[in-house]
Amino acid sequence: MKRGFASDNNAGIHPEILRAIEQANQGHAVAYGNDPFTDKAVSRLKEIFGGNTDIYFVFIGTAANVLGLDAITKPDHSVLCAQTSHIHEDECGAPERWTGCKVIALPVSDGKLTIADIEKEMYGID
Repeated sequence: MKRGFASDNNAGIHPEILRAIEQANQGHAVAYGNDPFTDKAVSRLKEIFGGNTDIYFVFIGTAANVLGLDAITKPDHSVLCAQTSHIHEDECGAPERWTGCKVIALPVSDGKLTIADIEKEMYGID
């Protein structure tokens, strides 16, 4: 089965995910992260990434991308990306709006930045 990954909110769900949701849909579970499914997911993620890891579940990819960028940038920073990148083409300004940083799209031939592409933009930095 072919799947598109341009956006998490314009493609159908994979059948295995739907089956897992159906299996989990038994009885009641307290909302807002106070349920055994969330506890299990948090425990597993902390096992993988370390006990000091903060876990934030979000409902859409834009929120995940913005939170990720916000965690590693300051308002006076820039994010360099390919001109064809998802963060530039599909996030509709959300990263700049919520992080305060500037997303700078660089022209590249194959959608991937190289060290040389980045170095051209690194002026005034020692």
